[in-house]
Amino acid sequence: MCLKYYEALIRDGGFKVGTVEEASCLSYLFDRRVEVGEEVKLEELYPTPNHHRVYLNSLDLLRGGWPTPLLKISERPKEAYAKLEWYNPFSGSVKDRTVYYLLKSVEGDRLVEVSSGNVAIALAALGNVMGKRVKIYIPTAGKYVTPLLDFLGAEWQVLDVSMTVEALEHLEKDIREGAVHPNQFGNDLNFIAHLRTAAEIDWQLSAVGRRPDYIVAGIGTSGHASALGFYFGVRYGAKLIAVQPKDWIPGIRRVESGMKWIKYVNAEILDISLSEALEGVREFARRHGLLIGPSAGAVYAAFSKIEYQGTFVLVFPDSLFKYTALLEQLR
Repeated sequence: MCLKYYEALIRDGGFKVGTVEEASCLSYLFDRRVEVGEEVKLEELYPTPNHHRVYLNSLDLLRGGWPTPLLKISERPKEAYAKLEWYNPFSGSVKDRTVYYLLKSVEGDRLVEVSSGNVAIALAALGNVMGKRVKIYIPTAGKYVTPLLDFLGAEWQVLDVSMTVEALEHLEKDIREGAVHPNQFGNDLNFIAHLRTAAEIDWQLSAVGRRPDYIVAGIGTSGHASALGFYFGVRYGAKLIAVQPKDWIPGIRRVESGMKWIKYVNAEILDISLSEALEGVREFARRHGLLIGPSAGAVYAAFSKIEYQGTFVLVFPDSLFKYTALLEQLR
């Protein structure tokens, strides 16, 4: 990883590129070719919204649609802003960002991945847009997404396993036959993509004269939570509060199940149960009128428990709508 270069850029607001290695690292982050001798600025990572909201193609809809909204949900002394990531167009989730950068990092037109939900939808959708055939292996708990994958034309197989990472061994045959694995669990573009998400949030908060003291986010692969914790930790000394399931919550998992990027930040880990997450969904809907997804409910439930004061950013990965069949099973 290129953490020392990213840390210097975030801390100082700019970076003078002196080596080929530095240029390569910063090219990934800036999503363009960065040259040796060039001076890059952090501000380049800030979004440039399309004010007329007319988009020329689907990828323009994704990138030109950023930033996703940042909604103030509570006042001082415990002021909080929720990042509404279901405004991303393909999977209606934060995983559109991850998958876009993963697909740009791999060659080949046949892809294979494991996913329990949003990554599967984003891969199938963006695969169509970017000319790639996609096959997804899905743990039993994620079978609710299969009708969506059918409409998108993706190949899929539900496996008798409980966690996504347990399905990884099933990719080996496809990889031997020429499929490419974007690897949401190990590809550093998962983390790097969300340094840009952090810069976007930084830009948004600056409009209201705020900087975060705490980031509250669920951990699945740990890519988006760790990147936000890293960025805001370097920039402002903010702390990441990482939410994991006490039992089972769609989209997030426990640290001991294995995740690559959480070690890059000094995070406080908070356990939330499925019942607490669903109560968080219910409370937020009745207070703010928005139907947030189960992992967002877990983040909101965690925020409600926290006794710290300051400015908080809460990451809400998706909305409740794709989980209606799952919720029927839980009634």
